[in-house]
Amino acid sequence: MSDDIPAQAVEGEPPAPESATPAARSDRSARMRSRAIRFAVLVAGLLGITGIGYIHQLGVPFKVVGVDALCPFGGIETLWSLVSGGTFVTKIAASSVVLLVVTLVLAVVFRRSFCGYVCPLGALQEIFGRLGKAIWGKRRRPELPAALDRPARWLKYVVLVVFTAWTWTTATLVIRPYDPWVAWMHLTSAEVWADFAVGVGVLVVSLLGSIVYERFFCKYLCPMGGFLGAISRFSLFKVRRVESTCIDCKACDKACPVNIKVSEVETVESPECIDCNECVNACPVKDTLVVATNGPVETRRTLSPNKVLLAVLAIVAVLLAATTALGSFAWTMPGLAAATPATGAAATVVPDVNVEDIKGSMTLDEVIAATTIPAKDFESRFGIKATETGEKIKDLAGTYGFDVHTDFRTFVEERLAEMKAQSVAPGEATSD
Repeated sequence: MSDDIPAQAVEGEPPAPESATPAARSDRSARMRSRAIRFAVLVAGLLGITGIGYIHQLGVPFKVVGVDALCPFGGIETLWSLVSGGTFVTKIAASSVVLLVVTLVLAVVFRRSFCGYVCPLGALQEIFGRLGKAIWGKRRRPELPAALDRPARWLKYVVLVVFTAWTWTTATLVIRPYDPWVAWMHLTSAEVWADFAVGVGVLVVSLLGSIVYERFFCKYLCPMGGFLGAISRFSLFKVRRVESTCIDCKACDKACPVNIKVSEVETVESPECIDCNECVNACPVKDTLVVATNGPVETRRTLSPNKVLLAVLAIVAVLLAATTALGSFAWTMPGLAAATPATGAAATVVPDVNVEDIKGSMTLDEVIAATTIPAKDFESRFGIKATETGEKIKDLAGTYGFDVHTDFRTFVEERLAEMKAQSVAPGEATSD
């Protein structure tokens, strides 16, 4: 059979209108493989990052970093404190800034490809979106009415501005209790309902919403998506449609998870585009939807969805490898004692510990070893039994009703000051 066949002759594809120009059909099996590969990469990323987060929750000896240090939005949140004072917002690390740079590089080249190929929360939504497809079957899934959809799309920009401004003015990670991804990473934590109940609610709404309206959180609530959407207008590569060979079958519109009417534009400029290239892989006519640079068809640079995926993964891998080698990106966090070596004249008696380095994932034994504050002082102040010092501080906080970042750190800071003033030898201090 000749490649130059009417599009309506392609088995399993929508028929073409009579006026359509005969065009070469695309390889349907290759398109299906491309879609499967992208989804597999997304799921692999979800499992990998979730694994790192839960290893952090377990508090294993090598102390992998927590979820807050692996989120590019943290780079935006800490930007003001970093520029103005050279410090990071609590719980944010240099790795968040590195990831912000990575997503910016991706956005300049391939639009919101971080969302379409890398984001683990996006992967979660797609899993539930596929569940929705199974539920709806061949029936067309409902779309949010335009009167609601259009204003709702602006919510993510409101979330971006509000939480960025709030964090910059308070130097506190205020979005954390409301963040569905942080909630996901703490589902097995004892503090999940006490600290992340709202985040769990947003997570549930986002995932259930994705069953009906694909990528629900991405479309309506994601602040990072709003930020990258604004940047992506200037991207080098975009999805472009060749009108002369388009058969107007609307397969691209149906495939788009964020409901862009791809069939109605020559170039997809919408900030909603997550660069998943599902529309390109859905098109039954060869070279009608392409990922390409601007300019005449004969001179512009074109990449297949698979090459875009490889390029995205290469950019991420190279930048993370380089920054890891340079020490800017840390996959593990130092223990309290290693992070704050004793210095100064008083160090021979009482260690010089920065209480900001105390994390809820640490055990009380780690704090005792680093600070030399006796276990009985913690029992006197918080009621913690000597048999419980091997437990994580955040779990003890849930049991005894104190806050790790205020009550506990304040007590340690005050107790260390008392010990230094008394010049008491390590391990000999007593509670007042």
